[in-house]
Amino acid sequence: MSALKEAIEKLRVTGSIGLEDFKNFKMKDLEVLTEEIKQWCLYGNGKPEKLGKKHKEN
Repeated sequence: MSALKEAIEKLRVTGSIGLEDFKNFKMKDLEVLTEEIKQWCLYGNGKPEKLGKKHKEN
């Protein structure tokens, strides 16, 4: 999961992630990352400082 944490940190800092990063993930890590991105977009309003924080669903 270290690669997953690094990808989330990269998203926080740069606001983007490359396809090369995606191809290095295992399928389970990729699912976790995409869910994290969905949560961030829905509940974090795309603000980098809110990435990686869990938010309650309404």
